[in-house]
Amino acid sequence: MHLHSSPAPDRGLLRIGVVSGVLGVVTALVQSAIDPAYSDDPTKAIGQASLSHFLTLSRVLDMTAFLLLLVSVSVVTTAFPSGRGASWARLARTAYVVSATAGAIATMLVGSLPDVASSWADATPALKPGYVAAYDALGNVSGGIFSVSWAALGLFGLVFAVAAFRSEQFSNLLAGVSATSGVALVGAVVIGVGLHVPVAFVLLILGLVLSYVVIVASGVRTWRVAAAADTRSAAHEEVS
Repeated sequence: MHLHSSPAPDRGLLRIGVVSGVLGVVTALVQSAIDPAYSDDPTKAIGQASLSHFLTLSRVLDMTAFLLLLVSVSVVTTAFPSGRGASWARLARTAYVVSATAGAIATMLVGSLPDVASSWADATPALKPGYVAAYDALGNVSGGIFSVSWAALGLFGLVFAVAAFRSEQFSNLLAGVSATSGVALVGAVVIGVGLHVPVAFVLLILGLVLSYVVIVASGVRTWRVAAAADTRSAAHEEVS
């Protein structure tokens, strides 16, 4: 179906989607830069967390990034032109909602770690092992939920690639980047959880970065198509 067969979406809404996508990516990158690195040993990690003030800020930024990117994806998939790719776009939006929801839950769990660490610092020696166990358990649970978030984000990449490929609005290059992001993220989860191979981290970073590219590029493309449609419509009215 040709683009002119569908009414042009509201440009103001699309502008919000583009700005949300850009701000979401910037926020996610800042969060990654300041995210404190702790020891894998929970006994050492809880001591480090009790002395750091960056973990809470990092989680706030993480949550903000999830919300901004969700707004951007929702706008793009809602404004998706009718046709063969529209149903795939709706499915992709559902996958992203699952990813963002799981990521937000995991983020809130990680955000509670400083409180556990603070209580550990004030506890008597007899009670400290209990706080260490709670800290370790929360870390493991949040890690598992983050894996669900990344797997759902990978599914989003794969499904959105189909939507983009079936739509006349997006290039095959964008569809290929989205598919690559999906494969990298799913591969990172499978390899990381099943085989515990270090390359999983590389695949994770690649998949996340490419997903940011897809979200921003699709938002900009959708906005530009809508702007061009408005220009053609205005020119047609003047001629008439």
